[in-house]
Amino acid sequence: MTSSAPDLFPTSTYSVQDQCTIKIGREQHDALLSYTLYIEPGKKDSEEIIINRSNFKVNGQKIDTKFLEVSNTYMDALFPITCKINKYSFSIENLEEIRKRIQKADISIYDIYSGEGIDHIQTNFFRAIETDEKLTQFIKQLHFIKMLEYGMQKFNPKRQYETSWRVLPIGTSEWKGETQYQKENNTLSFEPKIDNAQDIMNDLIRYIHQHDYYVNFDEEHLPLYADFQNNISYTGKTGRMEKAETHVCIEAENKFYYQHTITIETK
Repeated sequence: MTSSAPDLFPTSTYSVQDQCTIKIGREQHDALLSYTLYIEPGKKDSEEIIINRSNFKVNGQKIDTKFLEVSNTYMDALFPITCKINKYSFSIENLEEIRKRIQKADISIYDIYSGEGIDHIQTNFFRAIETDEKLTQFIKQLHFIKMLEYGMQKFNPKRQYETSWRVLPIGTSEWKGETQYQKENNTLSFEPKIDNAQDIMNDLIRYIHQHDYYVNFDEEHLPLYADFQNNISYTGKTGRMEKAETHVCIEAENKFYYQHTITIETK
């Protein structure tokens, strides 16, 4: 590692807009999330950063439903996230601290709420984080974490890059490509190709059958369209991003449509 955390991630505040559309058969779901990220170098280690999240809103409004409130309470317990930078990627350093916060949040939730819906949220969340390995994977698959890692590739001498992107609620897509850093413009672009198209198609068919969506798969060959575009502009010689946008689109004709656009901008 030739760059320390202050070089890669100087103290920064970002506004995040996270817009997603999912269509399965005739059913369509749209969501717009917004929140603020605050990033600062750690005090104990030169390769450490601390990530906090605040001002979380859904469709421009503060959370006003029980189930969103419960889900967000669990998510809020993840923060602050302490990460160490290793080979232009993150390792999560405060797993035990996070787990204790989640357990405390769980107690506070059940002091207020009860019912099958709450139990369902808890079961799914705790299943996803039940071991250190699963908790690490859960955090590293968060979309804003992915985008922060993309920002570090400005400093990575290796241009061949592999990444994954969680396609909610289907599965995880894998992508491979080459990053292009333009020093004169201080910008980075990344337009990889999907590397597990058949796995995504299998996950999609499995999910549709499991949840009884009214979608037929009678075609012998069903093409999968997949597009990934990431563009970042920086404010200076460090890794502070002026603006970063990731756009992912996956489509299987009229069966399934997924479009996800996340924008991070310096406040």
